[in-house]
Amino acid sequence: MILCSSPVDIKMEDIVEMTKNYLTKYQVEDVVNDEAVILFILESPHTQEVKYGYPVAGSSGLEMTRFIYNREAEDAFGKIVSQPEKYGDEYDDLEKFSLLNVSPSPMQAGGLKAYDLTVEDKKVVRILEKLRVNYKTKQHRNQEWNQVKEILLDNFKKRLLKALDGLSKLKYLVPCGKLAATYLNLIKDDEELIIKKEIISDIPHPSFNQWSHYDSMEKLKEKLEEIHI
Repeated sequence: MILCSSPVDIKMEDIVEMTKNYLTKYQVEDVVNDEAVILFILESPHTQEVKYGYPVAGSSGLEMTRFIYNREAEDAFGKIVSQPEKYGDEYDDLEKFSLLNVSPSPMQAGGLKAYDLTVEDKKVVRILEKLRVNYKTKQHRNQEWNQVKEILLDNFKKRLLKALDGLSKLKYLVPCGKLAATYLNLIKDDEELIIKKEIISDIPHPSFNQWSHYDSMEKLKEKLEEIHI
């Protein structure tokens, strides 16, 4: 999909409502299991996640399943963790995992190929694409980018705190990829619920077989063994 410049002059004060609408309209729900010990934090949904309605539904989810269960599985991690009652006989301890995206809606227009996006939606997703690439930048020159980022961070924080508030057994937060780690770092210091959890750092995004090539994955293996996976 080629996103052309919008012919509509959108005012700054409209960005807040547009962004909130976008994050709600294409939202993929988090997967929060009451008995979770580990919460994986991913970047954002894409095509398969939007199609099926849960995080890591595609190839990244498949890599997670294969790494965590150390076998050639054919089920994406989001699929089995979102349905522990269905897949619990085949995969142990599914209830000990939860999944949450930084952005509840796609940060790439390619994730919404099946949708006829409005001018406002295109505007927001263009900005999200820029934020995704420039995740290291704390303050952008473009004030629209800063406004969208502020809304995204607030949305992420509220969903994360809501999840943590209900997960009495949760011990570990695992941000997967640099964007997830960066955004978690931006919100964690002033939130007691987050500070109390151990953050497993330097875990790559589970794409392009990255979980097979990083020494930092040994830290995650140790936590998996601790909860008997």
